[in-house]
Amino acid sequence: MTLYRTRTQEERDTIVANLGEPYAKENFLSQLEIKQLIELYKVSQNKVEKNTGPVTSEFCQDMDSIPILKTIKQRIIDEVGDCDVYTGFYFHVTRPHIIHNDDDKLGPVIYKAFTLPLAVEYINEDVGYPKLCFFDQYYLEGPSKFFNGAKVDIPTFYNTQVYEYSQVENKSNKPFDQVVFNKYLTHLKPNWLTGLSFKTAIEWRPGNAIVFDCARLHCASDFLAQGIKSKLGISIFTKLRQ
Repeated sequence: MTLYRTRTQEERDTIVANLGEPYAKENFLSQLEIKQLIELYKVSQNKVEKNTGPVTSEFCQDMDSIPILKTIKQRIIDEVGDCDVYTGFYFHVTRPHIIHNDDDKLGPVIYKAFTLPLAVEYINEDVGYPKLCFFDQYYLEGPSKFFNGAKVDIPTFYNTQVYEYSQVENKSNKPFDQVVFNKYLTHLKPNWLTGLSFKTAIEWRPGNAIVFDCARLHCASDFLAQGIKSKLGISIFTKLRQ
């Protein structure tokens, strides 16, 4: 796969040097801010229903002109250091995301991603919160989804489909943890996990922020099997300044 702009080795080394542990920043948003953000999504005029399932609404260009988004942008900089936002958007999903990274085709020096859960819709009753699941592996060859072993008829809107993991970094040679698979990842095909190893699962709780590296492979937990109908959240991806 070819990026529109190929990264230099120095840029790749910088991304790797800044890799860290995924974590939750509790109470990143107040309840009032959550309500304000949901209202902004409801009145958004640029919603896109992707062929992969999610409905998204991009707001990156508005982050300095809408007060609450400007506040969140500054909060992100305060949390992880001076950086630029290269993408920010709402997402409403009724199917769990499969394995992917959060890169960009223009090849920026990707840095930290922020997932901001806003709302969870339950099928019957409150069954707890879904999880965002992370792997030990990372990928620097552009925005991708990962289907090790065989080509599959699963559409992608932006990401490239990766069917073999030769360029996945930090691969594992051990079988994937079956207990973890049964607990979180039953929406995935087992062969997609060959070469991957589980790092952690972080609770997808409205009000918190989940902070992780854009290059890190991750996916949603199988929230449908848990009894959850949909999720509404925000994704914000940052890059280091050059």
